[in-house]
Amino acid sequence: MMRKFLSLSLLSVLTVSLAFAGGERKRPVPEAIPNERQPVDMNVPINRAPEPDWSRLTPTVGTFTTLTGFYDYQSNGGAVQHIRVNPANGNIHVVYMLATDSTAGLNASRRVGYAFSSNGGVSWNNFNNITVPLSRSGFPTIDLLKGANAGLPVIASHPDGTPTIAKLFVDSPEGAGAFSELNSPPILGQALEPIWPFVGSASDGSMIVAASQNDQNLTTGVGHHNRMQNDFTTWDPTWTTFPGEVQSGGRYPVHANNTGKVGILWNTSNGTAVLGNRWRESTNNGVTWSAPTNVLSQRIVGADTFFSYVHADFVYDGENPLMIFSEFKVDQGFVGDADIIFWSQATGFVVAVPFDSTKYTVDPLNQRFHRDSHGWPSIGLSGNTIVVAYQAFQPDTDRHGWHYGDLWYVASSNGGASWGAPQRITNTPTTDEKYPSVSKWNAPGEFNMVWSQKTGGSGLYAFPGSGQPPAPDTIRTYQMFLRVNPIQFTTSVDEGGAGLANSFKLSQNYPNPFNPTTNIDYTVGQSGPVSIKVYNMLGQEVATVVNQNVSPGTYQATFDGSRLSSGVYIYKMTAGAYQQSKKMVLMK
Repeated sequence: MMRKFLSLSLLSVLTVSLAFAGGERKRPVPEAIPNERQPVDMNVPINRAPEPDWSRLTPTVGTFTTLTGFYDYQSNGGAVQHIRVNPANGNIHVVYMLATDSTAGLNASRRVGYAFSSNGGVSWNNFNNITVPLSRSGFPTIDLLKGANAGLPVIASHPDGTPTIAKLFVDSPEGAGAFSELNSPPILGQALEPIWPFVGSASDGSMIVAASQNDQNLTTGVGHHNRMQNDFTTWDPTWTTFPGEVQSGGRYPVHANNTGKVGILWNTSNGTAVLGNRWRESTNNGVTWSAPTNVLSQRIVGADTFFSYVHADFVYDGENPLMIFSEFKVDQGFVGDADIIFWSQATGFVVAVPFDSTKYTVDPLNQRFHRDSHGWPSIGLSGNTIVVAYQAFQPDTDRHGWHYGDLWYVASSNGGASWGAPQRITNTPTTDEKYPSVSKWNAPGEFNMVWSQKTGGSGLYAFPGSGQPPAPDTIRTYQMFLRVNPIQFTTSVDEGGAGLANSFKLSQNYPNPFNPTTNIDYTVGQSGPVSIKVYNMLGQEVATVVNQNVSPGTYQATFDGSRLSSGVYIYKMTAGAYQQSKKMVLMK
């Protein structure tokens, strides 16, 4: 079979010309974003709710990062950039927007929280606020520095100030939670300054920030990017304005590779313009940039026309950007036939997650950028495997009629040319999971992710949509972490039903003794939550190997004991009523 290779410039010509091939089509009206230029009354009494009793909470899937609050809105439709894993040591860094007050002080108590784990997400150091002195802030993104300070986390957010503008915070040493606020970027000198920042660390240790002004009435001139040099002091003297159309609100992920390339992928429309997603790249760590290229506007498939929506993300695989988008059929607006589409230079466009009414429920309501049946994809790499996590609405609703969301993922082992069957991450009636974020780097055979979760209600209290039900209930939200291991590409059941496991089984690990990694095979007889946890001889839990919803089949998980001392350990599998334990020996 001959594969077509399209350059970005040629693709630009094709997508623009195709955009007008079918005449005028229906387009959804744009959605509002939070009005961050309205001053918040900081004199409102803040009634800080007490922290939950973590000893009494048992997560259904994953583990708590211990970041929690009442601000259940995390993004204006852009990719959620909330987790990074350090390739050098496996340390995990996460950020989360939260509010400590569930009453009138909700908006005034909005904060950026940070947490750190050095043991694979088993336990976390929690830092509920990164700004000193304490100030209202929000919409964080995180990356890990490269260059001389490799591994230090850098967080971008926009704390309140005069003016309110995007700012950077760097932690040192890694995981200490002692964030230093770097110099403010240059101001535009206009009524509105760039906020809603994304940050990406270039290979020389400099930091690239993309941000936008809070003006939804404009489609040009509101998006900007700038570069903080690796001296932690010097910004480029002026912001560079995104050429052409751009939507404000935080829809422009920024990532870099290890050889000087930096990319920005930005959304130009909210379903109201023919231009969908544009791309520009630097090959010298953000000093100079290419002209923008239109990557995806409209896609013509037979008689159908698809628009890209605001959800988009990308990751570098070596020198090559791998992109993921949400899209929907134009004639149906947001009420059906949505899919998630992958693009690379080698593959062109490939549907990674097609619409499937047996898996995803169309939500006719506006949960503020959560339209579509499924979307909000986040992309990462696990060795040579590409992983995309996404959210999807389910049939169950809360008492107001808001649909609950679950999380899924797909994976590709051939560069995105084809994709495995969708795999459930959560299957939790009456629990709402939104805003998935996958680490860009993951060890081979696994991937790490976080999301926002609340139980007993859906919808968005902090910034509700325009749907028909009453306002959602105020419910505490939690940031959840999960390490998915192993990564599944297909289910274990073929079309004739062969291969269905009819029992549960936990096998002896191999090799045994081991140093430092060992494999654990296990068989699942029916769909549901499965956990495999490791305990020392005192009965203390020291690691979680598996903790996720699993379909019937036989799997293999890899346990890494490099952070444990030599000795005998117990590993235990729990799946519904089934429980089985076995011993293994770590010998260093």
